[in-house]
Amino acid sequence: MRTRRVGAVVSALILASSTNGLAGQSATTWIAGGGLSLPVGDFNIYANDGPGLLAGIERSIGRHPTALRLDLSYGVNSDNTAIGFHETTRLFSVLGSVVYHFTGSRPHLYALAGVGYFHRRFTSNDPDETPINDSHVAIQVGEGAIVQVGSFKLFVEGRFVSSVGTGPFRFAPLIIGLRLGGD
Repeated sequence: MRTRRVGAVVSALILASSTNGLAGQSATTWIAGGGLSLPVGDFNIYANDGPGLLAGIERSIGRHPTALRLDLSYGVNSDNTAIGFHETTRLFSVLGSVVYHFTGSRPHLYALAGVGYFHRRFTSNDPDETPINDSHVAIQVGEGAIVQVGSFKLFVEGRFVSSVGTGPFRFAPLIIGLRLGGD
């Protein structure tokens, strides 16, 4: 029993020391923004642009221009073109990405690519429409720019997200927001 406690304490100390070592070499940035969820491809046939939200965390990898990002996004696209009917598609995504920051550029430019999944929920008050509630593996690519405004870092970012497999479902978030922390 005592051996387990000693092992747990030693493991905790090793983890804490390695975390402190990493903290000196890397920076964490919190990301929050809002903008548009733009339908693409077949989705654009029946949906209009709608509001979108993004929240995430980005962790720099030492002194390298690359970072790892995990973000959550939410978008709502509606279609009110049919007389008397209202259709809504809600998109929730969780995506992990590698971000490459182009050093020396002003404004500060970056590109990202990643994978994850998104969940789509389609509802309609049209009795002929079938509700959809499904999840898909997704890939994304995008780029953005960061500008320093006083003590704040603002960003604008465009991404293209597509499901993997046959009959891809695609959308493109366009986000403007704030970056907190980091370098």
